[in-house]
Amino acid sequence: MLRRVQPITARHQLRFVGVRNHTGLDDRTLRKAAARGELTQVARSAFVGSSVWTALSIDERRRLVLAARAARAKQPIVFSHRSAADLHGVPMTGRRDTGVDVLTTLANGSRREHGFTKHASAMPDLEVVDVEGLRVTSVARTVVELAMVLPFRDAVASADWALRRGIPRQELLALLDLLGTGAARKRGARVIAFADPRSGSPDESKSRALIDELGFPPPDLQARFEDEFGFIGDVDFFWSHVPLIGEFDGAIKLRDPAMLRGRTPAEVVRDEKRREDRLRRQGPLVVRWGHEDLSMSRLGTILFGAGLRPVV
Repeated sequence: MLRRVQPITARHQLRFVGVRNHTGLDDRTLRKAAARGELTQVARSAFVGSSVWTALSIDERRRLVLAARAARAKQPIVFSHRSAADLHGVPMTGRRDTGVDVLTTLANGSRREHGFTKHASAMPDLEVVDVEGLRVTSVARTVVELAMVLPFRDAVASADWALRRGIPRQELLALLDLLGTGAARKRGARVIAFADPRSGSPDESKSRALIDELGFPPPDLQARFEDEFGFIGDVDFFWSHVPLIGEFDGAIKLRDPAMLRGRTPAEVVRDEKRREDRLRRQGPLVVRWGHEDLSMSRLGTILFGAGLRPVV
């Protein structure tokens, strides 16, 4: 028996001014509760319990805000682009837009108004799915449309993730042919052709895109290293001709329980140091970079200093 998915607005007991609330509270009572801090306003005339809001992650809060905006919209809407990515959990890098991306018809035209970015489409109903009671472009369509509008280095993260999730490259290209025109199609094709399911995280994807933009030779991804004691690990980036290993250091390694695997952050740092020592004994130089280094100038300086040279 299929389990009925509860709409996100009901699951978090979202309450609206001007709408009869399931709790029986009138609008004046809602506003007073918000003034006392018992409720938190998440969108125009939309409130949720403050204890519920506090317990939500940043991503969950964003999804709830989008649900509130949809509930208050005068017409049914289809979320797209960044908003669809937020609802599906598609990773993005770069600046997070606080606006709401939706589809509209060619007759209405692309425009921004009242906090909505409306994207005109000849096929606004193509590849539209239900996500917790909301109409959203499918994962594949979302990734393709991000590839057409985001900067290359940011769009790659979403495309890598889609391939890693099992969406065929040909499916993305077929959707691109249907949806894209002119320069947008060209941008999207570059992203989809460059995408690689071996990329281990959004920031590794962005690193790889920057490496390409800098003109450095493409690295091998997730190269396996062993020594006399056995398996050392799969490294993020490897250039065998230098030889050089590149590793992206994300702070998530010290926070994510799945990556901690029962260890303390100090133990993770210790284990990483031992792993790096074993890698160096195999011959390659090892360089690391973090979020603050994800720019052309900083990453270029790190890799050039490690002996890597652009392809002539």
